[in-house]
Amino acid sequence: MPVYKTRPAAEAYGYCVGILLLDYQVPFVPGDVGNADTYDYPVLFKVVEGATYPRVFVGDPELEPAVIEAAQALEAQGVKAISSDCGFFLNYQDVIAKAVNIPVCASSLLQVPFVASFLGKSKSIGVITADSSALSNHMIAKIGLDNDRKLVIKGMQEKPCFDKQIMKEGDELVTEDIERETVEVALEMQRENPDLGAILLECSMLPPYSKAVQEATDLPVYDFITMIDYFQRGTHQKAYDTPRHYY
Repeated sequence: MPVYKTRPAAEAYGYCVGILLLDYQVPFVPGDVGNADTYDYPVLFKVVEGATYPRVFVGDPELEPAVIEAAQALEAQGVKAISSDCGFFLNYQDVIAKAVNIPVCASSLLQVPFVASFLGKSKSIGVITADSSALSNHMIAKIGLDNDRKLVIKGMQEKPCFDKQIMKEGDELVTEDIERETVEVALEMQRENPDLGAILLECSMLPPYSKAVQEATDLPVYDFITMIDYFQRGTHQKAYDTPRHYY
């Protein structure tokens, strides 16, 4: 019989993954990292106070104490892994990992070397990001991608609906608008790079449109949810019945 022990800081039990949230207000639609209905398992959200996207985009070091505090609060609630709702939390990956004792997958961009291992060396990897101007060489270096692998980066920042509804924190989000613009960027990337082997969506608000991108490009598409699902499965393996006989 399993034995359960009290965690003094816990308010509830059974959370699988903790999500650090930007200090940011927009509608989070199903499929978004910030929508609990996206997951087939319980998740726990925690806003990082003061974590506006301009500060996270540049990795403001003065934000580190708030990021650590939020991550440790999630750990105290019993989550088995920590992620976030912005790929630019990559700037705090090492800080968070040192502050907690559970796995940390703060950015969807951490999947890039993993995806690269699936593809032949001649294939490039596309990254669709919220703001390509903010995805600096310093951040690219943090990913740990081999220097001989071509990385193609395109941003959504110049798309009018994405800019108005997401970057400018609009109070209404029209999914058809964002899907159309995301697919446009993906197809443009593919036309310009016939060697494209896979696409990764950096922004946590883009997973609702991954299927549309995949159908339009006929390429593998990875996003925040593919990463979070992967980590969740690793921390919550299922039991298998052992057959009595092998046939």
